[in-house]
This record gives sequence, C-alpha cells and structure tokens, in this order.
Amino acid sequence: YMFSICSVTNKKPAQASITKVKQFEGSTSFVRRTQWMLEQLRQVNGIDPNRDSPEFDLLFENAFDQWVANTASEKCTFFQILHHTCQRYLTDKKPEFINCQSKIMGG
Repeated sequence: YMFSICSVTNKKPAQASITKVKQFEGSTSFVRRTQWMLEQLRQVNGIDPNRDSPEFDLLFENAFDQWVANTASEKCTFFQILHHTCQRYLTDKKPEFINCQSKIMGG
C-alpha cells in the first residue's frame, strides 16, 4: 500500500515536503520510498476535471510521478491540503494546478 504525506517542520524557517511511503501487507510500520521538498513541485495535474477519478500526476523539478488515491474524494482532500500548503509556505514559484476541479482551488 502506498501513501503520501504532506508535512511541514516546526522549526524556522518552516520546510514543507511531500513524502511517498509504503506500508507492507501485514505490517504496522511504514517505509519512506521517495521524498521531495515542496519547492521542487512544479505542477499538479488532476488529469480530468470533469470526471471523479483517483488518478493524478505530480511534476517535480527533476521527476515525474504518477499517483492513484484510494478514492476521488481522497484525491480532492489531498489536493486541497497541498494547495493550501503551497499558498502558505511557498513565496516564489508556486506549482501550477491543472485539470483540477474548481472546488479544490476554493472556487
């Protein structure tokens, strides 16, 4: 099972990251697979704003990663948290959110 975590440190200045972790079947622990700093995120692609699908893509500075949430609702929640975190902690280059439902962006 794969999970993603958007986390922010509590030290100054705050540093936000996106971490992909995996939980193996029958285990209660998680293993970190990949981690990116929020500043590396360039684009969030919801793939199809007219269809409730769990698939989405994240484009980072030096990587492209395809993701699948458990549900479309879970994807929407992750996008909302990610968008809010980007607005709060990134001062310069904010990632582009494309093919996302307007409710994610506060519309």
